[in-house]
Amino acid sequence: MNWLTGWKKKIKIKVKQILRKRPTGEEEVDWENCPQCKKLTTKLDLSDNSFVCECSFHFDMPPKFRLDSLFDSGIYEIIEAPSNIDSDPLNFVVDGRYTYSDKVKAYQRKTGQETALLAGSGLISGMKAVVTAFHSGFGGGRFGVHENEHFLAIANYAVRNKVDFWLCCYQSSGIDVHGGVRALYGMPKSILAMNEIKQANIPTFALASRGTSGGVYASSFFAHDFIFAESSATDILFSGKRVTSNILKSTEAIPDSFGTGIGVYKAGLVDKILNNRKDLKGIITQLASIILKRKELKISDEDEEANENSEKIRKTTSAS
Repeated sequence: MNWLTGWKKKIKIKVKQILRKRPTGEEEVDWENCPQCKKLTTKLDLSDNSFVCECSFHFDMPPKFRLDSLFDSGIYEIIEAPSNIDSDPLNFVVDGRYTYSDKVKAYQRKTGQETALLAGSGLISGMKAVVTAFHSGFGGGRFGVHENEHFLAIANYAVRNKVDFWLCCYQSSGIDVHGGVRALYGMPKSILAMNEIKQANIPTFALASRGTSGGVYASSFFAHDFIFAESSATDILFSGKRVTSNILKSTEAIPDSFGTGIGVYKAGLVDKILNNRKDLKGIITQLASIILKRKELKISDEDEEANENSEKIRKTTSAS
Protein backbone atom coordinates (compact mmCIF):
# COMPACT_ATOMS: atom_id res chain seq x y z
CA MET A 1 0.00 0.00 0.00
CA ASN A 2 1.54 3.33 -1.12
CA TRP A 3 1.12 6.71 0.61
CA LEU A 4 -1.72 7.79 -1.75
CA THR A 5 -3.88 4.75 -0.94
CA GLY A 6 -3.39 5.28 2.79
CA TRP A 7 -4.28 8.96 2.45
CA LYS A 8 -7.54 8.09 0.63
CA LYS A 9 -8.51 5.60 3.33
CA LYS A 10 -7.94 8.21 6.05
CA ILE A 11 -10.16 10.70 4.18
CA LYS A 12 -12.94 8.12 3.84
CA ILE A 13 -12.79 7.33 7.55
CA LYS A 14 -12.89 11.05 8.42
CA VAL A 15 -15.89 11.68 6.14
CA LYS A 16 -17.78 8.74 7.67
CA GLN A 17 -17.11 10.09 11.16
CA ILE A 18 -18.43 13.54 10.20
CA LEU A 19 -21.56 12.12 8.58
CA ARG A 20 -22.16 9.88 11.58
CA LYS A 21 -22.09 12.90 13.92
CA ARG A 22 -24.49 15.02 11.85
CA PRO A 23 -27.90 15.25 13.57
CA THR A 24 -30.92 13.84 11.74
CA GLY A 25 -34.38 15.37 11.85
CA GLU A 26 -35.41 13.18 14.80
CA GLU A 27 -32.36 13.88 16.96
CA GLU A 28 -32.18 16.65 19.51
CA VAL A 29 -30.00 19.63 18.66
CA ASP A 30 -28.80 22.30 21.07
CA TRP A 31 -29.59 25.28 18.81
CA GLU A 32 -32.71 26.92 17.43
CA ASN A 33 -32.82 29.12 14.35
CA CYS A 34 -35.27 32.01 14.74
CA PRO A 35 -37.57 32.17 11.68
CA GLN A 36 -38.00 35.92 12.17
CA CYS A 37 -34.49 37.33 12.73
CA LYS A 38 -32.58 34.20 11.55
CA LYS A 39 -30.41 34.27 14.67
CA LEU A 40 -29.11 31.02 16.16
CA THR A 41 -29.85 30.71 19.87
CA THR A 42 -29.12 27.90 22.29
CA LYS A 43 -32.09 26.03 23.70
CA LEU A 44 -30.81 26.78 27.19
CA ASP A 45 -30.90 30.54 26.53
CA LEU A 46 -34.39 30.26 25.04
CA SER A 47 -35.57 28.28 28.04
CA ASP A 48 -34.21 30.92 30.41
CA ASN A 49 -36.16 33.57 28.47
CA SER A 50 -39.47 31.63 28.36
CA PHE A 51 -38.71 30.53 24.76
CA VAL A 52 -38.83 34.11 23.45
CA CYS A 53 -36.12 35.29 21.02
CA GLU A 54 -34.37 38.66 21.42
CA CYS A 55 -36.43 39.89 18.45
CA SER A 56 -39.62 39.01 20.41
CA PHE A 57 -40.45 35.96 18.27
CA HIS A 58 -42.27 33.42 20.45
CA PHE A 59 -41.15 29.81 19.97
CA ASP A 60 -43.37 26.90 20.96
CA MET A 61 -43.40 26.56 24.72
CA PRO A 62 -43.55 23.03 26.19
CA PRO A 63 -46.77 22.64 28.23
CA LYS A 64 -44.92 21.48 31.35
CA PHE A 65 -42.70 24.59 31.25
CA ARG A 66 -45.82 26.74 30.93
CA LEU A 67 -47.54 25.12 33.91
CA ASP A 68 -44.34 25.34 35.97
CA SER A 69 -44.12 29.07 35.28
CA LEU A 70 -47.79 29.84 35.99
CA PHE A 71 -48.55 27.95 39.21
CA ASP A 72 -47.27 29.32 42.51
CA SER A 73 -43.88 27.74 43.33
CA GLY A 74 -44.41 25.44 40.34
CA ILE A 75 -46.68 23.20 42.43
CA TYR A 76 -49.77 21.66 40.83
CA GLU A 77 -51.71 18.43 40.42
CA ILE A 78 -51.95 16.82 36.98
CA ILE A 79 -55.49 16.16 35.72
CA GLU A 80 -55.12 12.80 34.03
CA ALA A 81 -56.79 11.80 30.76
CA PRO A 82 -59.48 9.09 30.91
CA SER A 83 -58.05 5.64 30.24
CA ASN A 84 -59.26 2.99 27.78
CA ILE A 85 -60.12 5.52 25.06
CA ASP A 86 -59.49 4.30 21.51
CA SER A 87 -57.56 7.04 19.70
CA ASP A 88 -57.93 5.23 16.37
CA PRO A 89 -61.59 4.07 16.07
CA LEU A 90 -61.32 3.77 12.27
CA ASN A 91 -58.16 1.61 12.38
CA PHE A 92 -56.70 4.14 9.97
CA VAL A 93 -53.72 2.91 7.94
CA VAL A 94 -51.18 5.56 6.95
CA ASP A 95 -49.61 5.18 3.49
CA GLY A 96 -50.36 1.46 3.62
CA ARG A 97 -47.43 1.00 6.00
CA TYR A 98 -48.56 1.52 9.60
CA THR A 99 -51.68 2.24 11.63
CA TYR A 100 -52.51 5.63 13.03
CA SER A 101 -52.53 4.17 16.54
CA ASP A 102 -48.80 3.47 16.03
CA LYS A 103 -48.35 7.15 15.23
CA VAL A 104 -50.23 8.17 18.38
CA LYS A 105 -47.98 5.90 20.44
CA ALA A 106 -44.97 7.64 18.87
CA TYR A 107 -46.41 11.02 19.91
CA GLN A 108 -46.88 9.69 23.44
CA ARG A 109 -43.28 8.49 23.63
CA LYS A 110 -41.98 11.77 22.24
CA THR A 111 -43.95 14.07 24.55
CA GLY A 112 -44.43 11.88 27.62
CA GLN A 113 -48.16 12.74 27.52
CA GLU A 114 -51.22 10.53 27.09
CA THR A 115 -52.97 13.11 24.87
CA ALA A 116 -52.09 16.43 23.22
CA LEU A 117 -53.41 18.16 26.35
CA LEU A 118 -51.57 18.71 29.61
CA ALA A 119 -53.73 20.02 32.44
CA GLY A 120 -52.90 20.96 36.00
CA SER A 121 -54.71 22.28 39.06
CA GLY A 122 -53.19 24.44 41.78
CA LEU A 123 -52.85 27.99 43.02
CA ILE A 124 -52.05 30.99 40.82
CA SER A 125 -51.42 34.10 42.94
CA GLY A 126 -53.32 32.36 45.73
CA MET A 127 -56.40 31.60 43.60
CA LYS A 128 -57.57 28.09 42.72
CA ALA A 129 -57.03 27.57 39.00
CA VAL A 130 -57.02 24.96 36.27
CA VAL A 131 -54.64 25.40 33.34
CA THR A 132 -54.89 23.39 30.12
CA ALA A 133 -52.13 23.55 27.49
CA PHE A 134 -51.88 21.98 24.03
CA HIS A 135 -48.60 20.31 23.01
CA SER A 136 -47.63 21.18 19.41
CA GLY A 137 -45.30 18.17 19.34
CA PHE A 138 -48.29 15.85 19.73
CA GLY A 139 -49.43 15.81 16.11
CA GLY A 140 -49.48 19.58 15.88
CA GLY A 141 -51.70 19.78 18.96
CA ARG A 142 -54.44 17.94 17.12
CA PHE A 143 -57.81 17.49 18.85
CA GLY A 144 -58.82 13.85 18.50
CA VAL A 145 -61.11 11.33 20.17
CA HIS A 146 -58.97 10.99 23.29
CA GLU A 147 -58.50 14.78 23.55
CA ASN A 148 -62.29 15.19 23.43
CA GLU A 149 -62.72 13.08 26.55
CA HIS A 150 -59.73 14.67 28.27
CA PHE A 151 -61.17 18.17 27.69
CA LEU A 152 -64.49 17.08 29.24
CA ALA A 153 -62.68 15.52 32.21
CA ILE A 154 -60.80 18.79 32.81
CA ALA A 155 -64.05 20.80 32.68
CA ASN A 156 -65.76 18.38 35.08
CA TYR A 157 -62.80 18.65 37.45
CA ALA A 158 -63.00 22.46 37.40
CA VAL A 159 -66.75 22.44 38.17
CA ARG A 160 -66.50 19.71 40.81
CA ASN A 161 -63.68 21.46 42.64
CA LYS A 162 -65.21 24.95 42.28
CA VAL A 163 -62.01 26.56 40.99
CA ASP A 164 -61.72 30.34 40.75
CA PHE A 165 -60.82 30.39 37.03
CA TRP A 166 -59.77 28.27 34.06
CA LEU A 167 -57.01 29.17 31.60
CA CYS A 168 -56.70 27.28 28.31
CA CYS A 169 -53.55 27.78 26.19
CA TYR A 170 -54.35 26.85 22.60
CA GLN A 171 -51.75 25.69 20.12
CA SER A 172 -53.74 23.41 17.87
CA SER A 173 -53.88 22.45 14.20
CA GLY A 174 -57.54 21.54 14.61
CA ILE A 175 -59.70 18.41 14.71
CA ASP A 176 -57.87 15.15 14.03
CA VAL A 177 -59.39 13.86 10.76
CA HIS A 178 -58.13 10.32 11.44
CA GLY A 179 -60.87 9.94 14.06
CA GLY A 180 -63.66 10.63 11.58
CA VAL A 181 -67.06 11.65 12.96
CA ARG A 182 -66.08 10.65 16.49
CA ALA A 183 -63.28 13.23 16.40
CA LEU A 184 -65.67 15.86 15.02
CA TYR A 185 -67.86 15.24 18.08
CA GLY A 186 -65.15 17.20 19.88
CA MET A 187 -66.58 20.46 18.56
CA PRO A 188 -70.05 20.24 20.18
CA LYS A 189 -68.62 18.39 23.19
CA SER A 190 -66.11 21.13 23.94
CA ILE A 191 -68.82 23.80 23.57
CA LEU A 192 -71.07 21.88 26.00
CA ALA A 193 -68.13 21.66 28.41
CA MET A 194 -67.67 25.43 28.18
CA ASN A 195 -71.39 25.91 28.90
CA GLU A 196 -71.04 23.80 32.06
CA ILE A 197 -68.13 26.01 33.14
CA LYS A 198 -70.20 29.15 32.50
CA GLN A 199 -73.16 27.80 34.48
CA ALA A 200 -70.77 27.19 37.38
CA ASN A 201 -69.79 30.90 37.19
CA ILE A 202 -66.13 30.09 36.57
CA PRO A 203 -64.31 32.82 34.58
CA THR A 204 -62.40 31.40 31.61
CA PHE A 205 -59.40 32.71 29.68
CA ALA A 206 -58.16 31.58 26.26
CA LEU A 207 -54.62 32.17 25.03
CA ALA A 208 -53.67 31.62 21.38
CA SER A 209 -50.05 30.51 21.37
CA ARG A 210 -48.35 30.38 17.93
CA GLY A 211 -51.39 28.98 16.12
CA THR A 212 -55.05 28.06 16.56
CA SER A 213 -57.01 26.80 13.57
CA GLY A 214 -59.65 24.44 12.18
CA GLY A 215 -62.36 22.92 14.33
CA VAL A 216 -60.74 24.05 17.58
CA TYR A 217 -60.85 27.65 16.34
CA ALA A 218 -64.52 27.14 15.36
CA SER A 219 -65.64 25.63 18.68
CA SER A 220 -64.33 26.17 22.21
CA PHE A 221 -61.74 28.89 21.52
CA PHE A 222 -64.21 31.76 21.14
CA ALA A 223 -66.46 30.44 23.93
CA HIS A 224 -64.13 31.86 26.60
CA ASP A 225 -64.80 35.06 28.54
CA PHE A 226 -61.44 36.64 27.70
CA ILE A 227 -59.30 35.88 24.66
CA PHE A 228 -55.63 36.79 24.29
CA ALA A 229 -53.04 36.42 21.54
CA GLU A 230 -49.56 35.63 22.77
CA SER A 231 -47.97 37.89 20.15
CA SER A 232 -48.97 40.00 17.15
CA ALA A 233 -47.67 37.25 14.84
CA THR A 234 -49.82 34.50 16.37
CA ASP A 235 -51.94 32.67 13.78
CA ILE A 236 -55.65 32.67 14.68
CA LEU A 237 -57.67 31.51 11.70
CA PHE A 238 -59.92 28.71 10.51
CA SER A 239 -57.94 28.14 7.31
CA GLY A 240 -54.89 29.67 5.63
CA LYS A 241 -54.71 32.45 3.05
CA ARG A 242 -54.52 30.11 0.06
CA VAL A 243 -57.57 28.08 1.08
CA THR A 244 -59.49 31.24 2.01
CA SER A 245 -58.72 32.94 -1.32
CA ASN A 246 -59.98 29.85 -3.18
CA ILE A 247 -63.19 29.89 -1.15
CA LEU A 248 -63.78 33.62 -1.68
CA LYS A 249 -62.91 33.40 -5.39
CA SER A 250 -61.97 37.04 -5.12
CA THR A 251 -59.39 38.99 -7.06
CA GLU A 252 -58.85 41.32 -4.11
CA ALA A 253 -55.61 40.74 -2.23
CA ILE A 254 -55.99 39.34 1.27
CA PRO A 255 -54.26 41.71 3.74
CA ASP A 256 -50.93 40.66 5.24
CA SER A 257 -52.46 40.82 8.72
CA PHE A 258 -55.11 38.24 7.79
CA GLY A 259 -55.37 35.61 10.51
CA THR A 260 -52.58 37.11 12.61
CA GLY A 261 -52.91 38.28 16.20
CA ILE A 262 -52.89 41.93 15.16
CA GLY A 263 -55.44 41.36 12.37
CA VAL A 264 -57.83 39.45 14.60
CA TYR A 265 -57.39 42.06 17.33
CA LYS A 266 -58.34 44.87 14.93
CA ALA A 267 -61.42 42.85 13.93
CA GLY A 268 -62.49 42.82 17.58
CA LEU A 269 -62.21 39.04 18.08
CA VAL A 270 -59.30 39.20 20.53
CA ASP A 271 -59.32 41.24 23.74
CA LYS A 272 -55.58 41.80 24.07
CA ILE A 273 -52.22 41.03 22.48
CA LEU A 274 -49.51 40.31 25.03
CA ASN A 275 -46.21 42.16 24.72
CA ASN A 276 -44.52 39.05 26.05
CA ARG A 277 -45.79 35.71 27.31
CA LYS A 278 -44.14 36.51 30.64
CA ASP A 279 -46.94 39.05 31.17
CA LEU A 280 -49.64 36.37 31.14
CA LYS A 281 -49.68 35.49 34.84
CA GLY A 282 -49.91 39.13 35.93
CA ILE A 283 -52.74 39.92 33.51
CA ILE A 284 -54.74 36.80 34.43
CA THR A 285 -54.23 37.49 38.13
CA GLN A 286 -55.43 41.08 37.81
CA LEU A 287 -58.56 40.21 35.84
CA ALA A 288 -59.46 37.20 37.97
CA SER A 289 -59.05 39.23 41.16
CA ILE A 290 -61.41 41.93 39.86
CA ILE A 291 -64.02 39.35 38.80
CA LEU A 292 -63.82 37.41 42.06
CA LYS A 293 -64.02 40.61 44.12
CA ARG A 294 -67.17 41.62 42.27
CA LYS A 295 -68.65 38.21 42.98
CA GLU A 296 -67.83 38.58 46.67
CA LEU A 297 -69.47 42.03 46.72
CA LYS A 298 -72.55 40.65 45.00
CA ILE A 299 -72.81 37.78 47.48
CA SER A 300 -72.32 40.22 50.39
CA ASP A 301 -75.09 42.47 49.03
CA GLU A 302 -77.42 39.48 48.68
CA ASP A 303 -76.63 38.34 52.24
CA GLU A 304 -77.24 41.86 53.57
CA GLU A 305 -80.56 42.06 51.73
CA ALA A 306 -81.53 38.65 53.09
CA ASN A 307 -80.65 39.77 56.62
CA GLU A 308 -82.75 42.94 56.23
CA ASN A 309 -85.72 40.90 55.02
CA SER A 310 -85.26 38.51 57.92
CA GLU A 311 -85.20 41.44 60.36
CA LYS A 312 -88.40 42.88 58.84
CA ILE A 313 -90.12 39.51 59.15
CA ARG A 314 -88.98 39.20 62.79
CA LYS A 315 -90.34 42.70 63.66
CA THR A 316 -93.63 42.04 61.88
CA THR A 317 -94.02 38.76 63.70
CA SER A 318 -93.28 40.40 67.06
CA ALA A 319 -95.82 43.21 66.41
CA SER A 320 -98.59 40.78 65.59
